[in-house]
Amino acid sequence: MKSSEAPVRADPINQLLKWQSVALVLTVLIAFVWQGKAASIAYLYGGGIAVGNTLLQKWHLLAAAKTAKADAGKNLGRAYRCVAERWVLTIVLFAIGFSVFIPAEMLLAGFVVAQVVVLFGHYNRA
Repeated sequence: MKSSEAPVRADPINQLLKWQSVALVLTVLIAFVWQGKAASIAYLYGGGIAVGNTLLQKWHLLAAAKTAKADAGKNLGRAYRCVAERWVLTIVLFAIGFSVFIPAEMLLAGFVVAQVVVLFGHYNRA
């Protein structure tokens, strides 16, 4: 564990990032074989949006541990800010992606696959 991650237990989000990356690489390879280069790039971009969301969440988690510490009000404010920034990031990146990539369904498929990893990556966390 890095010294910057010491105040907070970042292992679950690190594991999530690892599994998202593994799933994304494997499915991008499948998309490349099945649909070709353009579709696999769109797929990678869509999955990258979900991975970017997880990275932003990790950044907020570490920043909250550093600045808010045990202050519940500050932690809650940081959580709301994280949610808002993730929504904005997702909307902006989808808007860019839909205007650039022709195989929009592959962009969505990549995002969905990476988000499914998030869904099933937290099923045993209480």
